[in-house]
Amino acid sequence: MSQLDQLSTTSPAGQPILSSAIRALNRLTELGEPVDAGLLEAVAALEGRPASELAAELRRVLAPYLLLEFGVGPRGPETLKQLGGPARLIQGGWRSFLISADNPGGVESGFVVDGGGSMVTWASGMVTRPYLPDRVEHASTIRDEWRYELRLDGPGTLSGRELEFAVLSIYSRDAGRLSAPIAIARSAGPTLDGERRGDSWEQTQLRRLSTSGVARTEIEAEAVPARDVVLDVRDSDGRTCMASIIVRDQLGRVYPSRGLRLAPDMFFQDQVYRASGESIPLPAGGYDVTAWRGPEYRPVTTRFEVDPADSAPLTLRLDRWVDPAARGYYSGDPHIHGGGCSHYSQPTEGVTPETMIRHVRGEAIWVSSVLTWGPCYYYQKQFFTGRSISPPATLEFPSHQQAQGVTWQPQATDHDSESVLRYDVEISGFPSSHSGHLILLGLTDQDYPGTSVLEDWPSWNLPVHQWARAQGALTGFAHCGLGMGTASRELPNFDLPPFASIGSNELIVDVPHDAADFIAGAEFGVAAELNVWYHLLNTGFRTMMLGETDFPCVSDERPGIGRTYVSLPAPPTGDQALEAWIDGLRTRASYFGDGRSHAFDLAVDGDPAREQRRAEPSRVRLTATLAALLPERRPEPTVAEFDYDLAPADPSVPNAGYADWDFGADSSAWHLEWARIGESRSVAVEVVINGLPVATREIIADGSEHQLAVDLDLDRSSWVALRLLPSLHTQPIFVEIGDRPIRASRRSAQWLHDCVDKLWQVKHGFIRPTEREEARAAYDRAQAVYAARRDESEVK
Repeated sequence: MSQLDQLSTTSPAGQPILSSAIRALNRLTELGEPVDAGLLEAVAALEGRPASELAAELRRVLAPYLLLEFGVGPRGPETLKQLGGPARLIQGGWRSFLISADNPGGVESGFVVDGGGSMVTWASGMVTRPYLPDRVEHASTIRDEWRYELRLDGPGTLSGRELEFAVLSIYSRDAGRLSAPIAIARSAGPTLDGERRGDSWEQTQLRRLSTSGVARTEIEAEAVPARDVVLDVRDSDGRTCMASIIVRDQLGRVYPSRGLRLAPDMFFQDQVYRASGESIPLPAGGYDVTAWRGPEYRPVTTRFEVDPADSAPLTLRLDRWVDPAARGYYSGDPHIHGGGCSHYSQPTEGVTPETMIRHVRGEAIWVSSVLTWGPCYYYQKQFFTGRSISPPATLEFPSHQQAQGVTWQPQATDHDSESVLRYDVEISGFPSSHSGHLILLGLTDQDYPGTSVLEDWPSWNLPVHQWARAQGALTGFAHCGLGMGTASRELPNFDLPPFASIGSNELIVDVPHDAADFIAGAEFGVAAELNVWYHLLNTGFRTMMLGETDFPCVSDERPGIGRTYVSLPAPPTGDQALEAWIDGLRTRASYFGDGRSHAFDLAVDGDPAREQRRAEPSRVRLTATLAALLPERRPEPTVAEFDYDLAPADPSVPNAGYADWDFGADSSAWHLEWARIGESRSVAVEVVINGLPVATREIIADGSEHQLAVDLDLDRSSWVALRLLPSLHTQPIFVEIGDRPIRASRRSAQWLHDCVDKLWQVKHGFIRPTEREEARAAYDRAQAVYAARRDESEVK
């Protein structure tokens, strides 16, 4: 136990000023700021001093660590001054200091520290405002202002003591002699006097700084320069590549600073994406650098010491544990965005293809669909070309980057051509969005006939499907589980969903019209996502399911958290890459999930064809090659219990029930970790016939391949699949026997029939009156199809 720790446990309750100083000094030590042993002795010697002497003595003893002192009047901070000489800072790094509040009147309130438009304020470790450069802001404005961040350690609180201490950390973008305004303002916490719910960050800050109780000064600083650490990034095959890289110091702080990033580096991610030959600026010190390219790789962490006098590169060798492409399976994420949600720099515009391709390459995704949607439609639609592209991963705004101190130049890599983007459309923020968000893949024309603005589009989805399908597009429903969850965890189950949100709602009407190809998910509860799919398959439809991410909306961690792997005869490259990938989806083997488990070469009696025929009932053999990877030990969760199939109380809330869990890079309802059997490294793979598991095999998730062979009795036309929930599900193989179509469940057909009535009840009021009659007729035709298939079903 240190002197300060011991003192903090013995200091009498009558000396709260000393307790405040002790806590602040302890925090400085924890943040890596060395506290002189002589100072510790001097503080310890103050124990027992009269209160009248203690404040003056603490100011004297702590002077080497005090940066700012503010005086508090009846309405809050009134005076503010910097103590001592210029603050000693580090370019690209953090320094921590003490600030003191002289509060003779015993005022109790909160306070905030702010520096104006050229900085970022953090509080309690949570960013309250990222640096948001406007597209029209001149680069010279960025260059000529000192860009910095302030992080107040813990909530700023005046507890009424005569003298109080807090810790302020400062991150500087720049090196050299620096000067900028700083202010400390009174705050009433999250409900500041006059603050209104829904105010923007800027409105709140203006209100705070326009009230009385604000003290201002100029802060003077001098920052020593950082070193550009050049990266040598190599894939397992030795070729150069782009990778996801997280740099943390020994206190867990992330570099480059999240708050002062410019695209392609995102403030909402810990990682940045760098290619071999590119660099990251780091001040002197020790760092843990973690690199990977998504779930097909083991994360590799390298301890690296930055010495300003040594220019040696940082060598990063990636560790790929599985290579689906080597077996002819190519990954895709059919749902990511270049604008909206977490994107900054005006979310209504978003970022460019040159930024998006960097993220996709860094996650080793072969095909990614960047979907233009409501919040960014008019800006992002300019990137639509009707073909796949693989642009160079150049800096988005070179002059702004240069002004921001970015010195690295983008570099091409050996793996660049293995990732492509295709810009298409998500029907979100459109008049028909209430009936489910559509994904339209492979459009040749992105503007619905006769429309000039989004409000002109149809107010229900079937016409949109039909228009897109006429172009040869593949169409489906995004984030399929939203609004489809019920209290039941069974799969399949026969509870009617609420249709309360934006998942695969109108799917049940559109599929009987041969107007919807797939649903996309691997984001939410398994039953909520898969139940409607299983019922459609049981009724004989060939609807597919795909894994998606909806980056950066459902998740802003990274693209490719949900993935779809498609068997293809050749890699999907060039301007027709998406079309080749879609053709494979329609006709060849595929599977989807979180990328931590894989199922290759699924076949029935050695035949991988999706459609098969048998003359009569028979015994067949299902075979596949499986691989999965879990760490040897279960990571520690952050909550006591978890049910991966939990149905959120509010189905519209993404990942409700999951957000408090953290198993590393990504946390989601679909994650191989939830499949771990006890504390072992084993997981259970299930063979599914007509939605029901008929055989289970355990495999060890150590990254090695396992051969599966299961004999099955097929006594009627059926669909057969493999699943490892909640991590993996294959597309089915459809086996028709004796020329009979698949009619596996009368109850499934009836459930779909009844869902149409429920859907109409919930959604018809959102359909324009001029379109409602046509919609009602389409709903009736869908019900008639289900009724006919129900009557054709041989099995209850």
